Amino acid sequence: MMKQLATKPAPTALPLHAANEHHGEAGQAAIAAIRSMLGKSSAASQYDKLNQQQRAMILFAARLRPAKYINLPLLSLTLEEREAIRVAIIALLDLGKAFGCVPLSRDQFFPPRALKPVASSQAAPIEREVNSDVDNTLAEINRLAASLSADINEIEKH
Repeated sequence: MMKQLATKPAPTALPLHAANEHHGEAGQAAIAAIRSMLGKSSAASQYDKLNQQQRAMILFAARLRPAKYINLPLLSLTLEEREAIRVAIIALLDLGKAFGCVPLSRDQFFPPRALKPVASSQAAPIEREVNSDVDNTLAEINRLAASLSADINEIEKH
């Protein structure tokens, strides 16, 4: 029994957290201070991990030539260039929010093709037949409506 107790880990008072989880303001401040001492930032670290296509989108939005800046780490850029990238990332985030709840399936961008019109020589007999059926149906509906209207008028009289 003693051996069994010795092998169990002691319960911890605090839950275990992953290294990248925020632990409140004190934790964020400590992480920011360490990054500052190292000359790094969270945004710079994330930017430097992006692939070339993602960086190019940000650089285009920042109005910076991707050919010149695509392989440069964020912190190697001038303050003005970093500010342009910061503003571009914010704009892209806002754009993402605008489409966040919109379905982006292909049918939203490519509606189904309309049916091809039938040649007029073939369409004329079919069109006349359809129009005749519609006219007959409308006439029947009008007759029934008139009959119902008359019935309602009779009921209201009594």
